[in-house]
Amino acid sequence: MVRTIIAIQAMVSPAVLITTSAIVGAGLANLYGAANDRMRSMNSERLTLRASSAEVTLTQERIAEIDAQLDWLLQRHFLLGRAVLFSYAAPLVLVLSVIAIAIAVGTRSDGVGIAADVLVVGGAATLLVGLAYAAKANVRSHNAIAYEVRRVRAL
Repeated sequence: MVRTIIAIQAMVSPAVLITTSAIVGAGLANLYGAANDRMRSMNSERLTLRASSAEVTLTQERIAEIDAQLDWLLQRHFLLGRAVLFSYAAPLVLVLSVIAIAIAVGTRSDGVGIAADVLVVGGAATLLVGLAYAAKANVRSHNAIAYEVRRVRAL
């Protein structure tokens, strides 16, 4: 009974990290989808502008803006994809750590206990890497929006 209580106590920290990772992963997946939708929308607008260019100067200006922004959005999409990947991998590693903790407590194995500790730290580090990618993607998003605002204000 005491070993069960010890095992449950040892599993609480990874369980909290698993929940955190799942929440972060869901949020990043939404951002990833939004970036995807924005790129599709801009590509569609670009094709429409190319097909019907009534006012050539403004059409060319907007196409240039779209081309510049699509590069940034593509980079952001890549970074968000990595962020989602790492935020999905983190709970996997953390669930493995919970299993390892249960085995370590049940068998009183120091080796499995060390492996469980490494998995907990690895899961937290994996989540941290995902958050770093998300932060970098956020900077790319700001650059694209700032560019568009400056270009439109200059017209």
